[in-house]
Amino acid sequence: MQTQTHKKPGAPRPDSWIRLIWNRLRQHLFVKLFAVLLAVFFWMVVIASDPTLTREKVFSATVSVTGADTLRSRGYIVMDDLTSEPILVEMTAQVSQGNYDKATAVSFSPRLDLTQITGEGEQEVFFTSAYSTYGEVTGFEPASMKVMVERYITRSRVPVVVRKTGQASEGLWYSTPTSDPSMVTVSGPASLVDQVRRAVVELPLESLSTDIESASFTLPIKLETADGTQVDSSLITITSESVSVNSARVDCDVLPTREVSVDMASAITGTPAHGYIVGGVSISPSLVTVADSAETLDYLEAIFLQNAVNVDNATESILVTVPLQGASSYVYCSAKEVSVNVNIIPATHTHTYTYLPVLVENLAPGLTARLSRTVLSAVISGAYQDVEGLEASSVHLYVNAEGLEEGVYNAPVQCRVDGTETYDFTPQQPTVTLTITAETAADDE
Repeated sequence: MQTQTHKKPGAPRPDSWIRLIWNRLRQHLFVKLFAVLLAVFFWMVVIASDPTLTREKVFSATVSVTGADTLRSRGYIVMDDLTSEPILVEMTAQVSQGNYDKATAVSFSPRLDLTQITGEGEQEVFFTSAYSTYGEVTGFEPASMKVMVERYITRSRVPVVVRKTGQASEGLWYSTPTSDPSMVTVSGPASLVDQVRRAVVELPLESLSTDIESASFTLPIKLETADGTQVDSSLITITSESVSVNSARVDCDVLPTREVSVDMASAITGTPAHGYIVGGVSISPSLVTVADSAETLDYLEAIFLQNAVNVDNATESILVTVPLQGASSYVYCSAKEVSVNVNIIPATHTHTYTYLPVLVENLAPGLTARLSRTVLSAVISGAYQDVEGLEASSVHLYVNAEGLEEGVYNAPVQCRVDGTETYDFTPQQPTVTLTITAETAADDE
């Protein structure tokens, strides 16, 4: 006998539940899926908009340096180089859940704010960040860095010196170079600025040419100490009238030159006193260099004295300074005046005397002398005052027989002038034949 199992009325079978759910889902399927997705979306919006839900995020950040200008206005400057290489730190931030993927290091503007510094020497400066809607920075690694700080000072009216280098072309003249600006202001660390004594621009003379009469150059400025050592640092700023500068304009005029002689023919006027003559004239310098336009130099052959030196009745040499005529009319003249030396000397007077007797002097006793010529002419010359009034009776021609024995001699003719020892003597012939013999008994009788 089989036992029959009776199901409780109204109780669905398990497979009927599955079938029932599937049948329900099949009705308006896309609407129901959309509702699920919409629910998920709203759930995500709620999570993202809740600022209390944050996550920690670590960034490798490049730090910007700020506050340098403000620090300088307070009288301080950082000596370390904070700009040539990036400053890197590890930055940790609590980022809101909704902005986690969008947040970057730039979002928090990490920086090294130098306005934290309040004194000199080694100072510790902490890294900071700006406010961000993405979250809050909780730490830096490292948290700070140490820098050296000095006083920031300013030195005004530092002269700009134009230093000439190289060699200018021959035959070229240039005016004294001028710089613009002629003075600058130097600011920077006290240890460097205290050393600065001048600003220098170097003008290469080989770059000058008469092709450009008004030359202008833009040249870099260098700072130097008193002994010429260059002071070079990026921490130093050079300004002129509050404008930062690193160069100066150098101007100079460039012209051709010509060397001309000072005219000597018109250097003197007048006649020296009686018995004196002009022995010579010298001018120093005798050559001058003139710079002007090529057209002007083409017509310039010589330069003249403004006034001739008057030697009327002069008995002594004259040394005077005389201006050069028109020297100031040229752009450049190496001399505006010259020294003129006029040598005044006694005049030489020459006189010829004829039929002057020739005598034998200093003949030893017991000897007799005979000359081949007993009368000669002679020319006497000397200072005018010594020779001008000389009479023939004052001129004595002779041969000297001192120490001579018997014999025949070619004896030189000598001269003696009464009243003077300064003269020149030229006999008609320089020597005569002198015959010396012993005296005979007949002669004694």
